[in-house]
Formats: sequence, structure tokens, C-alpha cells
Amino acid sequence: MKQVAYIILLCMIAAISYGIIHNQFTVRISLEYFTIGHRRIISSTSPTLLGIAWGIHPNWWVGMSMGAILAAAARAGKWPKRNARSLVKPILILLLVSAAGSATAGILGHHLTSTGTLGLYEPLASSVPQDGQAAYIAALWMHTASYTVASIGGLITALLVFTGRIRAGKRIHI
Repeated sequence: MKQVAYIILLCMIAAISYGIIHNQFTVRISLEYFTIGHRRIISSTSPTLLGIAWGIHPNWWVGMSMGAILAAAARAGKWPKRNARSLVKPILILLLVSAAGSATAGILGHHLTSTGTLGLYEPLASSVPQDGQAAYIAALWMHTASYTVASIGGLITALLVFTGRIRAGKRIHI
């Protein structure tokens, strides 16, 4: 049972750390994404503090949820168990893939907005300065891609961990 708690804690720390680092980039790409596009969670417009607050606030529960799924994949059943330490590499790979997807989406969103293909709808179009709208959409797309890739990738990671345990169990019994 201790390993289940370690796995959940590992995923929470990974998600919060990733969120803080990710937001240190995106808040500097578009401060308006955090100050206009989101409700206020702290009374500051400091990019660093906003990045930290928004890195923790929505990501602790994402990490906890992912941790519960990954813990079940790593520990449930009769197959050889995986411990938290053995999951560090798959989690780091997941975070790197998520970061790559986020960067790609941000570049694409910025390009499509800069060329006039995309734009903000009201009331954001009036609230975000015209020269900041491409950056706003870049940050929006970066966050959307990050959560999407991490969610799908997290499920794939859990599936790979689980099926790896089954394969390992078959090798042991042969």
C-alpha cells in the first residue's frame, strides 16, 4: 500500500512541477491569457507568481488522478508489481512528449493567428490588445495541447505499464 501512495505522490509532484515550468513559459508568452482569460486566484500580475499559482492550482488533482490510474496499472493483480522508482522514466518521457506537443501547438496557433486564419471571439477580442492576440492563442493552444497529450499519454503509459507486467509474469512462469 505504501508504493501506491508513493506512485500517487510521484505523479502529483511531476504534474505540479511540469505545470509550474510550463506556465513560466506561457505566462511570458501571454500575460493576458492568465489575467484576462482566467479567474483571479492570486492578487498579483507577477508572471512568476502567476506561473507558480497556476502550475499548482489545476495540476495537483491531475497528478493525483493520473497517479491513481498508474498505481492501479502498476500494482493491481497477480502480476509482478512495479514500484514508484520504476515509473520515473515513463513519467519523464510522458512529460517531454507533452512539452513537445505543447510547443508545436503554440507555434501553430501563433502562426495561424498571425496570418489571419484564427482570431479571438468577443468578449476576448475587445479585451486582449490586437498585438497580443496571436500570443494569447499560442498560450491557449499550448495549454490545451499539454492537457490533451498528457491525458491521452497518461492512459497509454498506464496501459503499457499494465501490459508490461502481464508479459513479465508470463516470462517468469515459463
